[in-house]
Amino acid sequence: MTDLILYLLRHGESVANVERVFAARRIDPPLSDVGIQQITMQAESLKSIDFSDMYASPLLRARQTAQIVGQHCPLEPILSNALQEVNVGILDGENQNDPRKWGVYEGVVKKWERGFTDIGFPGGESLNDIGDRFKSFLNGLEGEQQKPILAIGHCLLFMAVIWLFCENHGPKFEDGHMGRGHLSIVSGSDDRFRILRFNISPGG
Repeated sequence: MTDLILYLLRHGESVANVERVFAARRIDPPLSDVGIQQITMQAESLKSIDFSDMYASPLLRARQTAQIVGQHCPLEPILSNALQEVNVGILDGENQNDPRKWGVYEGVVKKWERGFTDIGFPGGESLNDIGDRFKSFLNGLEGEQQKPILAIGHCLLFMAVIWLFCENHGPKFEDGHMGRGHLSIVSGSDDRFRILRFNISPGG
């Protein structure tokens, strides 16, 4: 069977990124002006790719990203809840500069790195939860392996995807961090993938 090629595109800079706020589900910020520019540049580099489909998280910043990409590529976004940002529970909407809140985030990530995949954010998702919903997304792509697929999502989501599904991920969870408006390309089948290119900058 031909391997599936996935282009993972993180949305551009959002207002919450600028304000350093944890944004998952409870708050739904738009792209900033810089974020719009980032995605416009990235979309230029994508217009030569013959994608089968473009899937996007239904959150506003991802939908805006998909809309900009669609102006450069002949694609209509298919919204998928499986591509939503990780539910960070009690952290959603909180300031990342608060050391107590950041400590909660780091504590969860460290446990994930140690293999405690059933641990989750208080009131939010575990790593197992994220893996299950992304696996359901992959299962829905059966029969679409002939052309690359573009998936537009979020920072923490794609970090988790790389950690869970890509055998050549880095030794730390944070090694999968993608910049705003950045792109990574992975290839594989079932739940076994490899990173082909990582963290490609807009216009890069």
